[in-house]
This record gives sequence, C-alpha cells and structure tokens, in this order.
Amino acid sequence: MPSILNLAPDAALRASIRDYFEGDRSRMTMMAARQFAVPEQTVVEALVDLWPVVRLRDGSFRALVEALPELGPMRVFVRSKAAVIESVGTFGGFSETGPFFNVQTETLDMHIFHEEIGAIFAVEKWGHDTTITTYSFQFFDHAGNAGFKAFLWDDFPNVPPVRIEAFRSLVTRFSAHHA
Repeated sequence: MPSILNLAPDAALRASIRDYFEGDRSRMTMMAARQFAVPEQTVVEALVDLWPVVRLRDGSFRALVEALPELGPMRVFVRSKAAVIESVGTFGGFSETGPFFNVQTETLDMHIFHEEIGAIFAVEKWGHDTTITTYSFQFFDHAGNAGFKAFLWDDFPNVPPVRIEAFRSLVTRFSAHHA
C-alpha cells in the first residue's frame, strides 16, 4: 500500500480556497487545484463543513460502487493531465480480474485499479457555470488526484428526489463518521 500523504490543507490554504469559492460557488475544483498548485483532494478537503462535502470511510470502495446501480444513470468523468472523458451510464456488471475492479454494462465499461483509490468524497455543489446543485461521488488516488467522479444524472438537471434521497442515504451509510 502506498504511503498516505497528508492532503488536508493548513488553515491559511483552507481559508484561501474557501475565499476562492465564495466568489463563485460554481467554480471547478479541478481548476482550483491548478490555481493553488495542490492535489484536487486538498481542494475538496477544504470545502468539508462549508458545503455538503463528506469524506467516506476508508475501505468502502467496493461496497459503495456496488450500491451505485440504485442511483440510476450517472455521468462519469475520468481525466488525465491531458484529457477528460465523460460517459453516461448505469453502474453494474461487477467483477474483479487481477488488479482491476470492473464495471461492465451496455453503457459503462470501466476497469478500475481499486487499490489506487485513496479517498472517496460525496460532494454537493453547484455545477460549472450554473446554480444547479450537482450530487457526486468523487474518487481520489493516493496522491490526491481525481481518479473518477460519478454524478447523479437521471433527468438532469431535474434529478428526481428519490435519487437524491438514495444518494444521501449512501452518504450516511458510508460516511467516515458513521461506524
């Protein structure tokens, strides 16, 4: 297992990041990470207790991902330093092969190095350049870089209340503060 880095921002950085979002709640955490020259997880950590941002329990990856089908269609973002891919689909078809945790449905085909996932957050924030609330699970690697993000997408932007309730139920179930 890689060493765990301290990705929590100090008080000054935390205040600067919060001020950055105070000016525009729809700003992208990815762009904030670039502006502050920190891993994106550090930005998300700075928003805990400011917005509905909840760190999920370590070791909850598999159980959480296996619960995602109940949320219906999701928009999944996967990015590298050079590109972003967005795909809409429903999670399912789970299996493990070697180092991969696989998601294989008609709409999603993902092969995740699950041992590389270091932290998971549930995030409620305004979408980019909008005042529409988005609901996502964000998976970060051990260095604090986004591995992938999965957003509620059923009838977006009018996500049905039943989906939001199911999302929040999973947040409670997998919260780091819930034993």
